[in-house]
Amino acid sequence: MKAVILAAGRSERLMPFTETRAKPMIRVAGRTILEYMTAALRDSGIRDILLVVNHKREGIQEYLEHGHRFGLNIEYILQDPIDGIGSGLRRCEQELGGEPFLLVYGDVLTTGKPFEEILRQYTDSGGAVAALSLPPSSREFGNVYLNNEMRITRLVEKPSDPHLANYVFAGIYLLPPTIFQVLDHCNNDIEQTYQTLIQEEKFHGTLWEGGWIDIGRPWQILEANRMLMDQWSGAEIHDTARLEGNVHILGSVHIEADVVVGSGSVLKGPCYIGRGSYVGNNTLIRQYSSLGPESVVGYGTELKNCVLFGKSVLGRLSFIGDSVIGERVHLGSGVTTVNHYEDDRLVEMQSEDGPICTGMTKVGAFLGDDVVVGARHVLAPGARIKAGTSIDDMITQRSIL
Repeated sequence: MKAVILAAGRSERLMPFTETRAKPMIRVAGRTILEYMTAALRDSGIRDILLVVNHKREGIQEYLEHGHRFGLNIEYILQDPIDGIGSGLRRCEQELGGEPFLLVYGDVLTTGKPFEEILRQYTDSGGAVAALSLPPSSREFGNVYLNNEMRITRLVEKPSDPHLANYVFAGIYLLPPTIFQVLDHCNNDIEQTYQTLIQEEKFHGTLWEGGWIDIGRPWQILEANRMLMDQWSGAEIHDTARLEGNVHILGSVHIEADVVVGSGSVLKGPCYIGRGSYVGNNTLIRQYSSLGPESVVGYGTELKNCVLFGKSVLGRLSFIGDSVIGERVHLGSGVTTVNHYEDDRLVEMQSEDGPICTGMTKVGAFLGDDVVVGARHVLAPGARIKAGTSIDDMITQRSIL
């Protein structure tokens, strides 16, 4: 059986990080979304993958190549133009050879082994199967309803109650080859295709009770990082890592090869330090911090609940909290990300559509790739800085889009 992974979209809502990379190449808890997804497929016995790409596809192809390094066989399908999920799937029809296949949306992350569950349900039902999840709120998703036989009876695309919590499609499907006949009938509209399967009583669901997140906004990168790190147990320190002098390690701390941690530093797990990184003396790395490969953290800096994609330099005596930092970012000494308001009101973030409420009281800054911030700058809660921006003036920054 083959799997189709949809990874062509631009994902405007995840700017500034998708300015310079495809969404599935976002790095959380040490690996990219695509790595987690393909590893879960491989562990379920699925090694042949059709990867539908367009936006920033060069980064995906350069990193994964044809998958041999990961125990996979990857074939790339170009979706040009980007004209919807159904059309992207249609481009894979010939390569699927008339066999059932897995369809996976390239922006979801799970814990555990969701593919094994859906394969089991397909064996029992013999027809189309969708993995279903129960998020805290389903306001941004279509709501799915089931009968006692796990057959999907209704799909409500835009629920009227914003506080409703209900089952939603988890972005993982197992589909029979007849799906292409339904796509023909529905003019490649995937939502109408799903509705048709429901009307014909040919669509079943399987409940996924493990961790699940659809990363749609920048702050959800932090939520995904936390979800994955919560699965860790015990410290893992590579033999080539060098801890100089008095370094305190507490909890599930993962340290990759060729890392150097300076004397007097405190690492509180769960946290992750990527290959070839350097952590200066007397640094405090707190829970849910993830440093991508070749990160440099200066003397006396404090990191808390933040994700660094890698190859960035953080100056000495800085504080980076509840923030996401792109690749090759350079922060001068004494940079501070303010991660809350004094009155503890919910933090809003500026976007192309106006301010968006994050729903959280603690949110730091979101810096795209190649951003440069001079010494002693203060970044306001919810600041979003466009890739390649250079900030030299000593002023508090809100957002530069």
